[in-house]
Amino acid sequence: MGEDGVPRHATSVDQELRFLDLVEFQLASASECSGSLLREICDFLDSTDTSHPFQFPQWAGGGSHLALLRWQGQLRWLAQFGVLYPVGRLFWPIRALTVNRGPVCDDLELMEIGLSRLVDESRRMGIVYIDIAPEWVDGFATSARAALLRNGWVGLAGARSSLRLDLRVAPDHLLGNFRKATRYEIRRSERQQIEVRMAHDEADFDSFFRLYREMASEKQFVAEHPDDVRPVLRWLAVEKGRGGLLLARKDEKLLGGAMIVRSGSRCWYILGASAKDGTFSVGHLLQWRAIQWAMERGCREYDFGGYREGVNSGPAFFKRGFCDNVVNFSLPYRYVVSQSRYRTLDLISQVRRRLRRFPMPRV
Repeated sequence: MGEDGVPRHATSVDQELRFLDLVEFQLASASECSGSLLREICDFLDSTDTSHPFQFPQWAGGGSHLALLRWQGQLRWLAQFGVLYPVGRLFWPIRALTVNRGPVCDDLELMEIGLSRLVDESRRMGIVYIDIAPEWVDGFATSARAALLRNGWVGLAGARSSLRLDLRVAPDHLLGNFRKATRYEIRRSERQQIEVRMAHDEADFDSFFRLYREMASEKQFVAEHPDDVRPVLRWLAVEKGRGGLLLARKDEKLLGGAMIVRSGSRCWYILGASAKDGTFSVGHLLQWRAIQWAMERGCREYDFGGYREGVNSGPAFFKRGFCDNVVNFSLPYRYVVSQSRYRTLDLISQVRRRLRRFPMPRV
């Protein structure tokens, strides 16, 4: 038996069957979760090291679902997933299942069982393939990779990295380890008496989204839709200690914002925006206030929400001013549930690519 009571190596068919009898697998609609199930999931995510805020049901968009695995009645594996149409709804039988920042589970054996059950359910649903993009790192990612490859999963391109700051030190020591220019910008903003506080109402949210859209237009990136983020901000405004939207103002003028979310003893920077203003540089102060917020709530790590190694400008350079601890996450993986329909998907995709090379003549 393992330390957590899960048998690591069944020595007979009877032992394996008894083990599987203690496993319960469930599918649920993320938008229709009961209050008790929401609390169970939040408690589970707070207890694991492989969790991510995107796996909270409150983050679910329309049509999102939950797959849950319980061992002896206790939730031990979770995957929030969406169903997409890789070649459009016109070809509606060709559907894929995608798990963003999951599945979540700290036990390799249960991880393997949960994915096996998910494959079985996907086969019954007529899903063509499953994509997962887990938040696994270090030795766990290596061991999980061996199990996935053994069971027919294939690694994909698109490995992610991030920076994680260790918060288990004194604040002054932490501040002293920041890049000199970072410390300077924090202190300059403090001298200019820029106020940072949590957003608490719809007016605050609206102001942030206006600033966010302006920045997206100026820097030409695809912005998150406010309708996707607003429900999470409402939840955070009520769920004290879970996170929120930090807003920086000077004389009532909004200068920037940073959205942070906590899961267990780790806090993530999720989304941010700042005004184009040469007088003030609030991004450094917002991150420092977010880090302080996380420390006050007992977090041991602060995740900067992604990092591009080898880039010496833009967000990557900015984040490196606070931390140089790079974490590399597991590759995303794919499991092909239906080989025949996957070949059809590939054929349709090839035809579409060829058609794009020969645009229709103008009349």
